[in-house]
Amino acid sequence: MKSLEVQVVLIGSATRSDLAGESRCPGWTRCDVLEHSIAVTLRFARFASGETDRPVLPAGDLLGADPAASLHAVVATARPSWTATDRSRVCQLSFGDFDALTAAGINLVDILAHGWDISPLQNRWFDCEDDLWQVGLAAARALLGADRDLRHYAPEVPVGADASTQERFLALLGRQ
Repeated sequence: MKSLEVQVVLIGSATRSDLAGESRCPGWTRCDVLEHSIAVTLRFARFASGETDRPVLPAGDLLGADPAASLHAVVATARPSWTATDRSRVCQLSFGDFDALTAAGINLVDILAHGWDISPLQNRWFDCEDDLWQVGLAAARALLGADRDLRHYAPEVPVGADASTQERFLALLGRQ
C-alpha cells in the first residue's frame, strides 16, 4: 500500500499537538482527518483479511499517544490483508455493495484525499507517484457519479487541460 507508506513519511514523528492544526477539510483538524483515514483503512483491512463482508468503522482513539506508531501499525495490518484478499468477495457497506477491487479503490481514494488534506506537515508534503494518482482518479470516477453525496464530496471543480493527474483527482473530489 504505497499510499499508506507516503502517509507514514508525511506524518514522520509528528505528535498529537503537531496534528492539532486545521486541515484542508473544513472544521477538521489534521488529527481528526488522520484518525478518520486510519479508521477507514482498518475498516477495509477487516474486509480484505476475510474477517467480515460488512466492515464498520472502528471507534475510539485510533491515534493514541504516538500517531506515527499508530499509522505504522495500520500499514502492518492493511498490507498483508490486501495482499491475500479473495478478490471474488463482496464488501457490503452502508452506501452500497462493492467487489474487492472497488473496495480497495475506495480505500485508496480516502488515503489520497486525506493525505493531501493534512499536507503540508512540518515541511513535508503528501507526495505520491503519478501512478497512484492515476489509479485513485479511476477509482474516484467509478465511485462518484452524478448522484454524489454532497455531505462527503463537494461538487467537482473545473481544471484546465494541462492539469496534472493529482490536480484532476482533487478537482473531481471538489478540492481546490
